[in-house]
Amino acid sequence: MGKFTTLLIFVCFFINASLYAFNISNRVEFERGVIYNLDSAVNPFENSFTYDTVKNEYTKFLFSRIATAPPSVTSQIYLCQNSTAVPLTATPSVVGATLKWYTELTGGVALLGAPTPITTTVGSTTYYVTEIPLLGVESTPRTPIIVNVVADNGTINKVLKCDPSQILPADINSSVFFDWGNVTGNPNSYNVSYTIQGGPVFTGSTGLSHWQVFGMLPGQSATLTLTHATLPCIPAQTVTCYVPCGVSTVTPTFPSIPTSYCINEATTNLPTSSENSPAITGTWSATKVNTATAGTTNYVFTPNPILFPCALTKILSVTVGPVEPNFSDFSICSGEAVPNLNSKSPNGISGIWSPSTIDNTTSGAYLFTPNPGQPCAPTVKTIYVTVIPSGAIVNLGWTVTYAFAENQIVTVTDPVGVNYLYQLDYGLFQQSPVFENVSLGTHSITVKDLNGCSEYSNDNIVVINYPKYFTPNNDGSNDTWNIFSLEDQSNFRILIFDRYGKFLKELRPESLGWDGTYNGHPMPSNDYWFSVEYAEQNIPKIFKSHFSLKR
Repeated sequence: MGKFTTLLIFVCFFINASLYAFNISNRVEFERGVIYNLDSAVNPFENSFTYDTVKNEYTKFLFSRIATAPPSVTSQIYLCQNSTAVPLTATPSVVGATLKWYTELTGGVALLGAPTPITTTVGSTTYYVTEIPLLGVESTPRTPIIVNVVADNGTINKVLKCDPSQILPADINSSVFFDWGNVTGNPNSYNVSYTIQGGPVFTGSTGLSHWQVFGMLPGQSATLTLTHATLPCIPAQTVTCYVPCGVSTVTPTFPSIPTSYCINEATTNLPTSSENSPAITGTWSATKVNTATAGTTNYVFTPNPILFPCALTKILSVTVGPVEPNFSDFSICSGEAVPNLNSKSPNGISGIWSPSTIDNTTSGAYLFTPNPGQPCAPTVKTIYVTVIPSGAIVNLGWTVTYAFAENQIVTVTDPVGVNYLYQLDYGLFQQSPVFENVSLGTHSITVKDLNGCSEYSNDNIVVINYPKYFTPNNDGSNDTWNIFSLEDQSNFRILIFDRYGKFLKELRPESLGWDGTYNGHPMPSNDYWFSVEYAEQNIPKIFKSHFSLKR
C-alpha cells in the first residue's frame, strides 16, 4: 500500500473517531469511502490540526466535502403596509460563516446583501438564505423567510368600553370589566396588557371579547391596551376603567387650619396629611397661605390618587385682612320709621356711625369707623341710604285690545319702568306691564314700586267679549246669555238668530239676557248667531259671531 493511501486512511479514521465523540450526526461523503455522524466543518478540528495541516490540499478537499448546517431565521414576519422596513436578518450556525441571500429556492444569483422588504403592496414574499463557513460547503437547502405585508384591517371593535353591568355583585367593588366586539371575518385572538393605578404591567391573551381585572380596591383604576394577536396592523385601543367608590368616598378635613389671617401675618406650610382617621395624604395648590395681599383665596387640596382614589378634593377659603365691615347700602320709604344703625357689622367689627341716625326725608351717605385695637385693623366703611318718596304713583293709564279680539290684552301705559311691579286682579305681581288672554268683564290693575313705598289701583278695567255658551236649566248659574260688559253703553243692541237666520230675540242695555226661549217655548241645544251694535272710542261698530245653548 502506498504512502498516500496509508495517510488517507489514517486521516479518515482520526476524523471519524473525533466527530463521533462530539455526537455529530451529519453524513459526509468522501471520494473513497463514507464517514458517518459528522456535525461540524471546522470546530472539531481547530485543536487537532496544525496550520500546515489546514494548508494541505488534501485537508482542504476533505473539509469541502463536510455538510454545513443552515442559519437560524424568524419566519413568518408581519409588516404593515407602507411601514418602514429594515434588512432581514439570520444567525449563522458556524461562527465566522458568510450569509448568502436569494429570491429563489434554487438557482439564480445571490443578492449583494440582506434584502429590505418592500411594503407598498399587500401580500407575501419569500426570501432565502444560506451560509458558507470558512472551510466548508454552502448550506442546503436554502432556508426560507416569509414576509407578509398586511393592510390596516380596521378596528378591533366599535367601542372598547367599561361594562360594570357584567360584573357579579360580589366583585363589583373589587374588579373592572373591559368589553369589546369581534370583527366579523377576523380571527378572535387578542393580546392584552394592563396596569392598576399606573403600577406594573400585566400581560395576557384571550380568544374572548372581554377581560376582567380582579383584586382591586374601591376607587382604583385599571388601564388596558388591547391588540390583535394575528392581525398586527389593527390599531391598538386603550381605555381606563374605575372601581366605584360607593360608601368609601371621603372628604379630607383640616379643622385646625385658620381661615382668616391679618395682612403680612406669618404662616407655616399647609399640612400634606388631613386630620381624618386614617389621614389622607396629598398636595395643595399652594404650599403656604399668602398673606401679602388682602382678600379671599381658595386653596385646593388634591389627595394622592393612587393611595386614596376615593378621597375628594378639598377647597379651603382663606381671608386675609385688613377686613372691611360688611354693611350694605339700603333704601327706605320717606316718612316711615327708620331702622337703627348697628354698632357691630355682620362680620363682627364694632365701631361708630356718623351721622348716628338715619334721616327718613333725604337720601344720604353714612360713615362707619371701626373701634381701635381690633384684629387686622379693619377699614372704614361708607354706605348710602336712599329715601324713596311715598305715594308717588297718583295715576294709572292702560289700554285694552279691541272688543271681541281673540286674545284680549291689557297693557299698563303709565307708570312704566324697571322700578315698578304690576298685578291683574289678585294674581302675582310681575315686572311686565302686559297681561294677555284676559277674560271678559271688569278687572282690577294694581301698580307699586319695587320698595313698596307707593301703590295705586284701578278697578274699572273693562274687557268686552261674549260668552261662548250658556246653560238655561234654572240652576242659578249661567242661565241667560248677554254681553254684560256693554251694559254701560246706553245704545247697544244685540240681535239673536237661529242657524237658519230666523230672528229670535233683541237685547237692550236694560235686558237681563236671553233665557233660551222663543215665544215661550225652549229652544233646542244648538249654535245660535248674534249681531251686536256698539260703540268703541265713540266709533259705531257691528260685530257678528255665534255661541252655544246647552241643556
